Amino acid sequence: MNRYILITLLCFLICQLKAHAQEQQNRLGLAFHKTTSLIFPYAIQSVDRGSGEILAQAPPDVGNVLQVKAARPGFQETNLTVITADGRLYGFSVVYDEHPATTLLQLKAAQATSVLFTGADLNQRQLENISGQLAEDYRFYYGIKDKAGGAKAKLEGIYIRGNTLFYRVVLLNASPVLYELDFTRFTVRDRKQAKRTATQEAELLPLYAYGEEGRTVEAGDRKVLVFALEMHNLNRHKELVLDLFEKNGGRHLKLKVRDRDILQACPLLLSYEADL
Repeated sequence: MNRYILITLLCFLICQLKAHAQEQQNRLGLAFHKTTSLIFPYAIQSVDRGSGEILAQAPPDVGNVLQVKAARPGFQETNLTVITADGRLYGFSVVYDEHPATTLLQLKAAQATSVLFTGADLNQRQLENISGQLAEDYRFYYGIKDKAGGAKAKLEGIYIRGNTLFYRVVLLNASPVLYELDFTRFTVRDRKQAKRTATQEAELLPLYAYGEEGRTVEAGDRKVLVFALEMHNLNRHKELVLDLFEKNGGRHLKLKVRDRDILQACPLLLSYEADL
């Protein structure tokens, strides 16, 4: 009997220690003469300060960093809440500390709580996970391709999940000269242009692009790109065009998608959501 009581006490102590460690981890000390930088895994969506005792700003052109400091010395304890693009909420208990242990905090998803964006289909983390899995998908669905000077682009898959379409594009370089991708562009435009009539064209911005970090394709090599776009409806008079431009070169590749291609999009199975 005593053994069971001892085990219960040990479990209780472990839970208390974990709770205390979590509380300390989410306790943020701010100084008046020092700025603390919080670095999040994903872009910041919203920031809520418990009171005006906290000064907060996001550096220009940086989406995942929040700079905070005390508005005055010795303020009363308050809190700070930050929501990021991957559907995570970070909560901090903020106290005044003239000499904080660190002024640079690298946050992790394990320190946050999941939230659901109203009206959103997929958050940034889900887009990344699905795109990464699709990059390893070798099933061929479409014969849409283009080539120029030994470089070739092929659309090897159109997938759908809710209101999001994913396009898997393979870029191959069969030439002895490396191919460096400059930028890509999606546009919806008229399939046929009547004489003396301006072409109607609208650009679509991807929700997420996988594989664009390393833009160089060596001779004889290949590269997989995955683009996530919000659902767009085409009719028989419209087409979706993906332009791939070579940096400092003339090998411009163009892939054209019609409404009938999108209607054949492959629904993503539950296996693609297992890790979300």
